[in-house]
Parts: sequence; C-alpha cells; structure tokens
Amino acid sequence: MATLWTGGTIYTMAQVGETVEAVLVEDGKIVATGSVDSLSPHATSIQDLQWNVMYPGFVDSHLHIIGYGEKLKHIDVSNVKSKDELLAIIRERMLEVPADEWVIAIGLNETQFKDPIFPTLAELDALGEAHLIIKRSCHHLILANSKALAFAGITKDTPSPEGGVIDKVDGQLTGVLKDAALYIIVNHMPHITPEYIEDALEKAVISLQSYGLVGGHSEDLSYYGPPLQPIHAFRKIVEAKQSFKVHLLQHHTVFEEVAKMEETSSPYVEFGAMKIFVDGAFGGRTAALREPYCDEPGNCGMLVHSTAQLEEYVRLARQHEQTVAVHAIGDLAIETILKVFAAYPPREGQLDRVIHCSLVDEDILEKLAALPVAVDMQPQFVQGEYEAELARLGEERAKGLHPLKSLLDRGLVVAGGSDAPIEVPNPLHGIYAAVTRRNFGESHNGYGPAEKISLFEAVRLYTVGAAQIIAQDHVRGKIEKGYTADFTVLEEDLFTIDIENIPQVKVAYTVVDGRIVYEKRLGHN
Repeated sequence: MATLWTGGTIYTMAQVGETVEAVLVEDGKIVATGSVDSLSPHATSIQDLQWNVMYPGFVDSHLHIIGYGEKLKHIDVSNVKSKDELLAIIRERMLEVPADEWVIAIGLNETQFKDPIFPTLAELDALGEAHLIIKRSCHHLILANSKALAFAGITKDTPSPEGGVIDKVDGQLTGVLKDAALYIIVNHMPHITPEYIEDALEKAVISLQSYGLVGGHSEDLSYYGPPLQPIHAFRKIVEAKQSFKVHLLQHHTVFEEVAKMEETSSPYVEFGAMKIFVDGAFGGRTAALREPYCDEPGNCGMLVHSTAQLEEYVRLARQHEQTVAVHAIGDLAIETILKVFAAYPPREGQLDRVIHCSLVDEDILEKLAALPVAVDMQPQFVQGEYEAELARLGEERAKGLHPLKSLLDRGLVVAGGSDAPIEVPNPLHGIYAAVTRRNFGESHNGYGPAEKISLFEAVRLYTVGAAQIIAQDHVRGKIEKGYTADFTVLEEDLFTIDIENIPQVKVAYTVVDGRIVYEKRLGHN
C-alpha cells in the first residue's frame, strides 16, 4: 500500500530551493521522490496536498515536554505586565482551592514590569492558604510561599545546597529559591502522580503536533518521582500511539538508574545523552561568567558542579558509551565543560551537545569548532530578555550573546529548539527569531544583527540540524528516498512570503510515518 503525496510545493531541504513534484510513501518510509508521472503507477492511493507546502517534519531539539504540559495545566503568567496583576491572578486561584492544594504559576518574567521586582514573601502569604509556587520564565528560579517552604522543611536556618541558593535578606527567607535549591520543593510535590504526568504529557503532545512538530528532544526523567514514572507515561501516551517521536536526555542524577532498567529505545521513545546542568541562567544572575555582572559587581554567577564532579559524570557517560548534553549559558560555564570534553572525548562519530551556548567569544568559538560538539540553540531567547541581558553583560560582551551565524560559519552542527515551557514551542517563532533577531512587530535591524542567518539555514535548524544532533540525519530531516515519512505541511511557503508573516502561518497537517496525526480542519486523529 503506497501513497503518493503531491498537489503542492514539496521542499526536500537537501539544498537551497530544492523541490520535488511528488513523494511516494510506503510503510512509514519515503520509497521515492520525483514526478507524478513516474511515481503514480506505483501508488495505490493519492494524498492531495491541496496547494499546501510540505517540509521535512519539524523537530524541537530542546524542550521539557511534561513541563510544557504542566504549563498548559496550570496558571500561565508569561504575559503578566506588573506585580499587582500577577498577585491578582494568583489570588483568584488561591481563593478557589482547598488549603491543602498546590497552586502553580509558570512563566513569570519580572523584566516586563515597569518596576522589575518580585513579590515579597509576606505578599505571597497574603494571597491565601494553599501551597504556592511561582516559576520564573527561565525555570532556574521560583518563588514559594511560607506553606510551600515549610512543606520542604526550609527555614531561615537552612543552608543553601550545593549548586543552588536559598535567598535570604537580613537572615530572613524571601521565598526565592535558585537552581538546585528549587528542587527541594518541586521534585517532591505530592500531586506528581502517574495520572498527573500522563495528563500533562498528553496535553503537551496534542499542542506540539498542532504546531507542526513531529518530535522533540526532551529532558523530563528526574522531576516526576522515580524515573520509571515518566518513562511509563512516555510508553503509554507516545509510544503506544506512534504519533510523535521523543528523544529523551537523561539527567545525571538518574542516569545509572535508567541504565540498570535496560529500557529499549524505539523510534517513538529513544534514550539519549546524559544531561548535566553546568550553570544557571542570566535571569537570576546565576549563569557562570568569567567577569562579574555589570549590574551586580562581585557576582560572577555560579557553577553548579566542580570540574572534578563534571569529569566524574562525563566518565560515567563514556563507560556506557553515551554522549553528554550540557546546559551551559555563561562563558565560564562553556569554557569549563569544553575542557572536560577535550579530556574525555566521546567515541568516534559521536557528538556531545552544548545546550544554549548563550555567551561566546572568538576563543570559545575556536574551541567549539575543534571538538566533536554540536550546539542546541533556542533562537527565541534573543527576543524576550535581550535588553535585560544587555544591562547585565554590557555592550562589549553582548556581541557574543546567543550566537547563530558564528556557529554555522565554523561548520558546527546546530539544532533549534524552544526550551518549552520557557518559550512557545512553535518552530515558526524560532525560525522568525533566527532570521530577524527581533520581537514580533518590531522593525529594527535585530539584536546582535551580525548573528542573523538565512531563512534556509533557520528551517534547517528544525529539520536537518535536529536530526544531525542525534546522529539520525541519514534517515530523518530531509525528504529523500530512505528517510522517514515525517512531514510538516503548512498553508504557505516560508521561502516566498513576507518574513513578517511567518509567525502567523497555519499548519495544515502534521504527518508521522506517513500518517496524518494533526489536521487543521479536524484537529487530532
């Protein structure tokens, strides 16, 4: 049973502007591309694209799928513009729930406030009786009310854990927890049940498919109880339906536990690199810098682990013949992990992954290019907080902020993601940001315009690049014979429309292994 896809523009992404008239699909694979006349005799059915435009299936190379589902379940405060508005929204929810409930708000970005300050602990406590957690947009900082702090046993005498900060002023808790400190609460909240995880995951996958995504590289295995809980959810919600392809990074704290389970990979749930956090984020000034923050002299951020600890984790991954994916934002963090990678390289043909790689200079770029390393970028990061980051880093350092062109020019493999729930996981938003480096509706030349890339290069981040970074580029990321029949079908041609219209383009179909899993007119199949 072979299906011929035709009746629209079909971009192969093999080279700039390359299109084919038709694609023949059988058993989830592309068996041929070419003209309708040459392929139609081999087809048992025809799928008419109805003048829509087909691309290889878009993949988000870095997100937290269950975490994104949580954002869909809880209070999204990412568009809140003042502290008073934030408190009002949360107060309304707090008054609706029992005292033993947990109220969770996700996406706080105080840099959008006229007066960019957090609520005080007293203000949080005045909102109601339930446990309250507010996650900052970077997910490296949370605000917790006194009830949530007490649940975790955090008092004014509790020392900050290694790699984290329990914030205090004059010896008193502020409710602010940074990096490793926040996990004292969030990894132990009692409502994290299998049913909760499955519901969040299902909501996330449905949403991701509606954005045209056929898959995503996710890191979820250390936040939802024992790793077997999220793994079971992925088996039940993703693998059983075979309608989405997940590549799972494994946090170093659960890596050995997962390895002992001897879980098998499939095209729909694949186990990948060890994940390590090297530093924090610019938002909470915990990204590790060589020189202090301009707006907080004396603070160079923080390294979550010592070099010796990083070496231990990397050696463990190598013992299992596995690659390593690191969250590294500041220049000191990137420099530190690259030294470890150089000392303990992966096997021939493998690529380690630097996620975010947010602040570079010529020296770091040279070191990246000299190593078997790929870079996992989030183009939307250049939109949201660039002005705040400029104030933290200064103009000279900011020249190396959120690079893209510099990485591609040095021949590095680069993939594109959203880090959802931090950004909206719409790949068209990332493509727009990579090409323009500005917010929607703005008309300037871009934040750090020297790092802008071409539209073809931007689409490659979510197709070819996303496949290369997990060594799947021989079967995924292009429309070519022998590749998987994963397609993103849009209503408009990204390569011919006005760049300003790209974020609004609608998804006509999302196709996984030749099966339509999302159709605009019908929703999900």
